[in-house]
Amino acid sequence: MMNRLLTITIPVILLLLSGCNSASTLTAQDAKTITIDASGEVLAPADEIIFNIVINRFDAEASVAFASHKEQERFLTQLIIDQQIDEEYINAYPINISPRRHTQNPGFETRQSVTLRLQDLDQFESMQITLIENGFDNFSANFSTSSVEEYRKKALESAIEDARDKAGLLANASGAELGQVLSIDYTSSQPVARREMALMSADSYGGSLIEMQQSIPVRENVRIRFLIQ
Repeated sequence: MMNRLLTITIPVILLLLSGCNSASTLTAQDAKTITIDASGEVLAPADEIIFNIVINRFDAEASVAFASHKEQERFLTQLIIDQQIDEEYINAYPINISPRRHTQNPGFETRQSVTLRLQDLDQFESMQITLIENGFDNFSANFSTSSVEEYRKKALESAIEDARDKAGLLANASGAELGQVLSIDYTSSQPVARREMALMSADSYGGSLIEMQQSIPVRENVRIRFLIQ
């Protein structure tokens, strides 16, 4: 009797599960594994402010623009000293000067960025007013958190738990059981406030300070490959 070769073709199963920014696939080409993309997010309480101050001056003469810039730089340096801001919370970039054209007038423009990390909201507000009153018109700020690594771990745990739940649901739906983890990849996003604080300048200052966002979303993204059986 002639033996027959029985061939079974397994159809491709595509399962998409929405929610929590998760997407999952199970295919015939990879019939014994399932891969899950998932995100975990936690809200960290904001306990510091990242204050970015930009010094920029413009003049037809490079030397005049530079001298004016140095005058503002000296004022800002003294203000930082008076506010007793520790050096570890200060990040200053070198002065950059380059030819520019403002409207129809050619000249030279300077630019220098200084970033401060402040833990005191009252200090931040008073510094804004002082800067405005002394000719500074280009600065902005965002809330941040000093305990970002702690909340990254919590977000990662949430992402892994979400991935496992989704994988179990999909495995059950396909009549299989969820097995061990084969691989994990993850990426982090930079935690920033949900709403960037408005730029304040001499033209926009209206006598009251802005309302600020006081929680920071920290998100971790994972891709986990599970064995199914």
